Amino acid sequence: MSFSTLYTTLNLGEEGVEGKRVALMKLKAKRKLWYSILAGGLILVVLNALLLHLLHLKIHQRAQTVVERVALLPIELQTADSITDIAHRYGLEYVPKGSQAPLGASEFSAGGVSLTLFHQQPYQKHAYIITFFNILFIGLLVFFYRWWQVYQVRPKRFLATNDSMEIRANSALSAVDPRVADQSLFSVFLLIRWSITLDETLDVKNHFSVAIHKRLPSSLSCSVKYLNSGALAVTLDRVAWGDVIETGKKLHEIMFRVLRALRSDLSRKQVKVGGCFYQREADQADVYQLARAALEIANNNVWQHVHMMPLEESHASTLESSEEDFISCISNGQFVLFFQPLFGFKQQDIIQNEVLLRVRHAQLGLIAAKQFIPQLHAKENLEALDKAIIEQTITLLTKEANKPNVSINIHIANWLDVEFINWLVTKMRQATRLNKLLLEIPADDYYKYNQQISAQQLFFTGVSAGIIIDHVTTPLMVNTIRENHLIEAVKLGFELVHQVQQNPQQQKIIKQIIYQAKRLNIAVYAVGVETQAELECLKSLGVHGAQGYYFAELLQQLELVKY
Repeated sequence: MSFSTLYTTLNLGEEGVEGKRVALMKLKAKRKLWYSILAGGLILVVLNALLLHLLHLKIHQRAQTVVERVALLPIELQTADSITDIAHRYGLEYVPKGSQAPLGASEFSAGGVSLTLFHQQPYQKHAYIITFFNILFIGLLVFFYRWWQVYQVRPKRFLATNDSMEIRANSALSAVDPRVADQSLFSVFLLIRWSITLDETLDVKNHFSVAIHKRLPSSLSCSVKYLNSGALAVTLDRVAWGDVIETGKKLHEIMFRVLRALRSDLSRKQVKVGGCFYQREADQADVYQLARAALEIANNNVWQHVHMMPLEESHASTLESSEEDFISCISNGQFVLFFQPLFGFKQQDIIQNEVLLRVRHAQLGLIAAKQFIPQLHAKENLEALDKAIIEQTITLLTKEANKPNVSINIHIANWLDVEFINWLVTKMRQATRLNKLLLEIPADDYYKYNQQISAQQLFFTGVSAGIIIDHVTTPLMVNTIRENHLIEAVKLGFELVHQVQQNPQQQKIIKQIIYQAKRLNIAVYAVGVETQAELECLKSLGVHGAQGYYFAELLQQLELVKY
């Protein structure tokens, strides 16, 4: 056999082996794909079974709520029409006693009342939810499968020594919105220290100042100073509350990248940042001492490289840890009620008063409700707070029969508590010479729980009560508000009212809200009016009334006799 013939034979043999190897790999890939499809199918079946079970439990929970609400109604109101109306609000059908129960109807009992309610199967009633979640489940399974395929063949990446970091235009530091969180702006003082030796010829102040200004957005006012102690001091003005902590983290990342360009052996734990943030004019020595203390905390922590502290740390910690103290003050009557008047443009007089609470705290002094209510977490404390305000307000109103209508803010947890609503209506029925009592609820809470709140209308039968939707900042959900006949007015949020004369977009939204309110036959009031220009603009837009410090300070202070 010649050499060429032998070479050809060996080559053909190698090609045959390689072909078998490729075919085997394809077979394994197909088998792996089918295994993945089978596993995904099983996961999909389990998730669908769980979803159907949860939807079925939700329907039964609604049915149980219907029975509980009917049980709390007076006997004379427990009619077939009333029960049918309540059941329809929860998407159920009431089957009167003596009628033939359709397939799928169940009997529910609570408080000595037993009702037969019919509901569709979960896959019929919530078909759109099941379809949506199945699309989502399949998408997630495909995503994780593709991610796993890519992860198995991922290339190795290393951090380059000349990495540059840019802050996106839409990041948290790119713009400062004064209406973030609690609508307050802060000044931030940062001390940055590194534990490496730099070249003596380096102009530290100018080098880092240019680097920081280059990487921060131009909208931030920033000053940089190199201290004799070896730390870099950075001061930022007009930082929104939601960006304060993020600011410290971003400055740490910027300094790490800048220093790493000078020393490639740098690690993140060798750069530490301590900061202090404050709002009002503050003594610079106090700010520096607090920032220095924060820097020491970061230095002594292996994993935490940034530590931020508020200037009034003691005040903040006292406020956070005094839930029981506040409730104790309420129980002992150590609180004051203020009335903030609402002026009607057409009546040219006070048409309502909003009740505002101030608590006299031993350490913190006179505290507004909005300052400590976020610290109340226990439901019984929220209930005790609202009950104390309502009882005192009703007592005052019964003594002054000619007083204008009064509005009270009630926490959403109590709005959803049927027993609390029953207690409130009982108190109103027992009161004599009581004018209309208006109950305020934030728009976001009402839209979220409108079914539960609307179902409580029957409790207010025979009492003079109304509902005001507060903190309205977007066009109304007309159909949702129309369901509740107790709603008499809406109050525009401060975000829409503040400097409305300078913002055409705010004016456009207010016009739309007024048009919708006219269709619903309810009034529109403005909250937080502070200037004559705002007042005139709101009048021209068609607002019916307004309240705020432009008109008057809090009208009247009423203290409990116990205090």
